[in-house]
Parts: sequence; structure tokens; C-alpha cells
Amino acid sequence: MIVACSHVTLTSTDVPRSMRFLETFLGIAPRYQNAEFGEFVLNSGFRVAVFAVLGKTRDYFNAEGERGTLALGVTTRDVDGTYAVLHAQQEQLGLKFSGPPKSHPWGEKSFLLIDPDGNRWEIAQAPSPSHGMLVDRE
Repeated sequence: MIVACSHVTLTSTDVPRSMRFLETFLGIAPRYQNAEFGEFVLNSGFRVAVFAVLGKTRDYFNAEGERGTLALGVTTRDVDGTYAVLHAQQEQLGLKFSGPPKSHPWGEKSFLLIDPDGNRWEIAQAPSPSHGMLVDRE
């Protein structure tokens, strides 16, 4: 049985570009990086990796494939500040936004982002200051 969600692995046609975006986006330095692979480790231990599709991985991955069917959700302590930092570098990083952060009735405030490789991200304000996960509001 699965016990935790440990990591996400994203394909890229330009790993160094994706790593620049993720370093700005995540606000941390990569744990490892070269021209074909890079990885970040969040405080929670969750890993975000990026790789170029080479060799046998071509049988399983397509770096230029459609990415509009899934969004990766992350939380931040300051969604407005995160939006401001990323929006200021929109052209330099090749980002697209749904608009500024919006409050939702289930307790989150968030915005949507499309990264340089076409991955969709939902960036939400951490509703719980201790762990960043959605809490029961009842």
C-alpha cells in the first residue's frame, strides 16, 4: 500500500531553464543539478525533479506532450508575495497566470500558473501555519 506522496518528476526540453524557474518558484537552491537532471528537496522532504527525455526514457516520457490535464498543488505562507515575485519575472521565466490570488469558500486563497514546459501549478496560501495542509473549518 502507498504510505505517502514522496516526489514529482517533470520532463523538460530545457532542464537549465526549468531549474531557474523552480529555484525562483520554490525559493530554495537545488540539491543536485546538471544539464540533464535537477532535483529540489522541500522542508517536508517532498522532492521535485526535472529531467531531459533521453535514451530509454523516450519509451515512457514525452517532454513535448500535452500537459493540460493535471495541476500540481503547492502551498506557501504568503500567496500574494509569491504571486508578486513570480509575476515580476513572468517574461524572463516564461510564465502564464490565471490572475492574482483569489479566495475560495473552502478556506484557501490561490492562483494558477503555467510554467515554461506547460505544467500547471496551483499555488495556495497555507491555511494552517504549522503544516500547510487544508484543515477542517467546522
